[in-house]
Amino acid sequence: MKSSSKHDALEDSLIKIKDIRSTFNMNAIVPTPSQCQIDKEVFEHDGHIVGAYWISNHQKNLKKETDHILLYMHGGGYMAGDIHSYSGIECHFSKIFNITILHLEYRLNPEHPLTAAVDDSVALYRALLRDNISSSQLVIMGDSAGGGLALLTIQAIIARQLPVPRGVIVLSPWTDLSASGESYTRNRLTDVMLTTDRIKWMVKVILSTNHPELSADSPVVSPLFGSFEGFPPMYINVGTAEVAEDDSRAVVKKAKDTGINVTFEEGLHLMHVYPIFFLYCPEARNTLNNINKWIQTIFDQKLNE
Repeated sequence: MKSSSKHDALEDSLIKIKDIRSTFNMNAIVPTPSQCQIDKEVFEHDGHIVGAYWISNHQKNLKKETDHILLYMHGGGYMAGDIHSYSGIECHFSKIFNITILHLEYRLNPEHPLTAAVDDSVALYRALLRDNISSSQLVIMGDSAGGGLALLTIQAIIARQLPVPRGVIVLSPWTDLSASGESYTRNRLTDVMLTTDRIKWMVKVILSTNHPELSADSPVVSPLFGSFEGFPPMYINVGTAEVAEDDSRAVVKKAKDTGINVTFEEGLHLMHVYPIFFLYCPEARNTLNNINKWIQTIFDQKLNE
């Protein structure tokens, strides 16, 4: 009976998630520019195969051995999102940051455990290193769940004693699946994108279908509770009107206490992943300009070492 109940719960979750996926289209907000070049490449490392897309919307042709590359991890609660829903955003980011982007097409929940997404990101990172792309050429960026995945990825990279990327940028990262921050109560009436109940449902699906042995505050799924020792410079951005605001603030504090170089930017009265709405919001454009300056600065610092 227990097995049947779990199967029914998974089936019900899949039906709801398929509905979410059918409406999760960020390209409706930020269309893909016609001149943007998008090329798929399948990477392999030690038998692990992962798909990714090179995205270029700037003036120069990519030289993989020397050029800077931004490895992007999309949002969607670990349940939705792909190249089709994020290509518009990433094409614009490529132009704004004047950089080639590599979009990771990681496996989604509940068909796969959350840890599969980390396995995919680490496999891609290792494949890039094997292909003579230096870690000093790389910046990792993610939004929402993708921001959480970016942090989990760097924690996994450090645990495997691999060289870390030049920096990491996270927009409204989902870092605490236990929702322990006070903002989950404080901002419940001001968040126009997410509700605490919706987040609790997502966590229940993530844990019950794939990780019954884990708690929501396990560092395996919640990077806030992992270590930030050895992290590269971090750029963390969050809106003060979102329920997950304290997910970012807690990471900022923990990373700074560890001695990590952290740049923190808050969007006053702004919503979850607000920089994505740069076509409509001047505050979003200002934040992206700030991130662009930060990217150029960390690469200049590396070159001058």
